[in-house]
Amino acid sequence: MVQPKNNLAETVTYMRRGLTIVMIGIVILFCVAIVTVYLSIGSVITSTIENYGTAITQTKVTLRETEFSPTTGEAELLDLKIANPAPYKAQPAFLTPRIKMQIDPQTVNSETIIIKRIEIEAPEITYEITNSGDNLRTIRFYIKEAIAVEARGPILVDHAGPTKKFIINDLYITNAVVIVEAEELMGKKATAVLDNLHLEDLGQSENGLYPAALIEAIYRPLLQATTLAALSTDLNLSDQALNILRGAGDETEEVIDQIRGLLEK
Repeated sequence: MVQPKNNLAETVTYMRRGLTIVMIGIVILFCVAIVTVYLSIGSVITSTIENYGTAITQTKVTLRETEFSPTTGEAELLDLKIANPAPYKAQPAFLTPRIKMQIDPQTVNSETIIIKRIEIEAPEITYEITNSGDNLRTIRFYIKEAIAVEARGPILVDHAGPTKKFIINDLYITNAVVIVEAEELMGKKATAVLDNLHLEDLGQSENGLYPAALIEAIYRPLLQATTLAALSTDLNLSDQALNILRGAGDETEEVIDQIRGLLEK
């Protein structure tokens, strides 16, 4: 039976409308997916930093929020905290309200991500000293262990995809404060201000550094500056100061000479 022309035209019209609705639905879903991914980028960065940071330092690393613009590469990390490792009691070992970053957006999907600039603003570092060591060098011990693991393969964390390498062109640490605590000080504390640090071309000669090696490249000069700031306080550190000196055996001769000079005052 031949279908009347009017009915056929109506059927075609309905089909076109149906296809149009389906196409609109697909476009909407695609836009929703893009928005969802875009909005989740910050949370992905946050969880990645927390997971890698905790695995590398063997102490809890938390970050309240990350704001990131994929188009400009600008990022802000808010309220980064690194807890003290056991058995140290002061909390946290490190905190900073804001870290500003400028990432090269063209390298985000490449094997090596280039970070043009990092500004760590007003970090607060707690330096807890005991007769057997200090918290900051304990964290560094775990970082070195992580580097050894990293040399054999990726550090296993709850993170999808391959481990990236990083190059940092310029890193600034400004207005940092050190709070010194020691067993023999009977609850007394001292505060010292660190000289501003500027680190350049981290990972440049190595064509990028994996996360643990990158943290060590930042942590080592920060630890040196913190040691000198702690010893410049008016607290009588006595035996604890000698522990710091012994712990600084792997530092540069220049820093060791500075420490010796402070101890002889």
